[in-house]
Amino acid sequence: MKYIIKAIFAISLITMFTACSDDKTTEPTVNEPGVLTVQDQMTSQNMIIVKTVTMEKDGWIVVHANTSGAPKTPEIISEPVQVKAGTNSNIMIPLTSAANILDDNSQVWVMLHTDDGQKGDYEFDGVNGLDSPLKNLSDVIIMKPITLTSPRITASDQVVTNSVTVTVNAATDGWIVLHNSNTDGTIVQPGNIGKTAVKAGLNQNIEIKVDEGVTIVTGQKLYPMLHIDREPNGEYNFPGIDMPEVFGFDLEGKPKTIVKSIIAI
Repeated sequence: MKYIIKAIFAISLITMFTACSDDKTTEPTVNEPGVLTVQDQMTSQNMIIVKTVTMEKDGWIVVHANTSGAPKTPEIISEPVQVKAGTNSNIMIPLTSAANILDDNSQVWVMLHTDDGQKGDYEFDGVNGLDSPLKNLSDVIIMKPITLTSPRITASDQVVTNSVTVTVNAATDGWIVLHNSNTDGTIVQPGNIGKTAVKAGLNQNIEIKVDEGVTIVTGQKLYPMLHIDREPNGEYNFPGIDMPEVFGFDLEGKPKTIVKSIIAI
């Protein structure tokens, strides 16, 4: 009998200690004020795409230029885009003419800011204390450097009978369009003398058929130009919605067209 009593006592102790070990206070989950997910990318139409932004409160997402491995502030090279509290996906951030410093493979900084001044107005100037860069719980600014690459046309001077061969690296589905030249060698627009559809990504050794009735002579300058393809997809609409692809801006603030000049030999 005494052995049965000891066994019962032992079981009671085990149960008691187990209950004590389970009776722990669970630490509350602490959420960051903002989380940013964005990656290196080839841009189309001077637009950066941010995969997701999660915000505790309404705020802003902007793009700063890079200077010596750090963001240049307070200036921005994009439109300030307002993001709502919660999770926001596939956010489009238009670059502005202030992005005339961009070259292929340029680094920029995508950064979250608060919206603690006049709601809906981006007011950060580095002095007034409004709409400041948003910091995480470790007091570090929530930002990420990314590298922007340009769509590209690769082509060389070539013998032209009834087609021109090019390689295209495109950010989105589009068109490679062949433009003729004026007598002074400048590009003829908007008219074209041939076009071929291209897919997003690398399109190697694409042939652009020259339209019937067009004669190309030795020494003639030709201009393959990349265009985007907007709905209705598969139909070339330019002048219209199938605009020339661009990357960056020139010193006058005009978007730089993705175009290549070649000579018929």
